[in-house]
Amino acid sequence: MRLTLVEHSSRQFSYSDKDKTLVSEASDLDNRHLERIYDDACDVGFAVKSEKTGAVVVYVMSSPMYHGQGEDREISGWNYEPAGFSIKKHPECVGTKAIIFND
Repeated sequence: MRLTLVEHSSRQFSYSDKDKTLVSEASDLDNRHLERIYDDACDVGFAVKSEKTGAVVVYVMSSPMYHGQGEDREISGWNYEPAGFSIKKHPECVGTKAIIFND
């Protein structure tokens, strides 16, 4: 079963038309970008509600980003892609992505 996620306003993100990328910092989202999406799976992500259209798109973490090596290696951010069910409901989100930086 799909869990209810906090819907972050699209105003909390910068958007690049060229790359179709939403960008934000973890602290701007109150660190609520790694929420479980399903009760029976470990997929994590967040929801974005468009202030323009009202559409809600869920983004699923696709990979973490790292900085440094060895003991100095840290997570610098996370890459996300639209969830399949969001693509079905809002095909215009195909090709978009999100990056959340660990500040």
